[in-house]
Amino acid sequence: MDKAALIVNLDKREAFTVAERAIEWFEKRGKDYLIEKKAAFQLSQKSKGADYQKIKAESDYIIIIGGDGTFLHSSHHFIGSDLPLLGINVGHLGFLTDVETEELTKALEMIDNGNYKVEKRMMLKCEQHRAKKVIRSSYALNDYVLNRDPDSQMLKIELFINNELVNKFRGDGLILATPTGSTAYSLSAGGPIINPHKIKAILITPICPHNLHLRPMVIAKDEQIRIKVDSDGRSIKGCADGRKKNEIVPGDEIYISGADQELSIIKLPDRTFYTIVKEKMNLA
Repeated sequence: MDKAALIVNLDKREAFTVAERAIEWFEKRGKDYLIEKKAAFQLSQKSKGADYQKIKAESDYIIIIGGDGTFLHSSHHFIGSDLPLLGINVGHLGFLTDVETEELTKALEMIDNGNYKVEKRMMLKCEQHRAKKVIRSSYALNDYVLNRDPDSQMLKIELFINNELVNKFRGDGLILATPTGSTAYSLSAGGPIINPHKIKAILITPICPHNLHLRPMVIAKDEQIRIKVDSDGRSIKGCADGRKKNEIVPGDEIYISGADQELSIIKLPDRTFYTIVKEKMNLA
């Protein structure tokens, strides 16, 4: 893979420092590269600026410099494109951006030498139905979250799997996560950790359920989830990957399934999923 494209979190000064180091590495080796146009302007590299359409058409791989939020936001531009993404962490935990800033040069050299692997990560397809029509559709690499406003009462949730009513409960919400998202919000809500490289599944994690016996569930990727939710007329929000929150009204139904589209992520051979879990959970 000869030509990289850089996507940089514009709100983090450290991200620009890392981007400048990457640019210096490319320049010394005579390698061509692109930079997302807003970041290119701030890095005084306007001639290398490109929109996402040009990045997808001309680059071989994408380097995302920021935290997991930056990675999630940027990754949606490349769903199903087969362009592999490398995340450089200038955030906090960094499960998606699992290459630390001091490892940048090593990572670039490994990619240059072909010493890397590409993992295909499953996505969720999320649809909001109203009056039997799809009014909103999105994809999620991490999760789709249904929750209530802080000042509203508990939600009333009905969970169907393959058109069979599986559970009915009250609570603050529900998280539908991929194995990639098992180390995100779902983990904080008591869900299990799932190896995304080995397992394709959907994780269902209730948020503060008012039911002592309700526990997270793991189901197959090809199973179909349908959710009916009510809140006595109060506001309900639905959100894929922490992006724009959409209002859900009583009577709406949410359909979740494994998507046909996948996302490609670059992994270095010395970093297994369990190594990353150990490091990020401060077990080392």
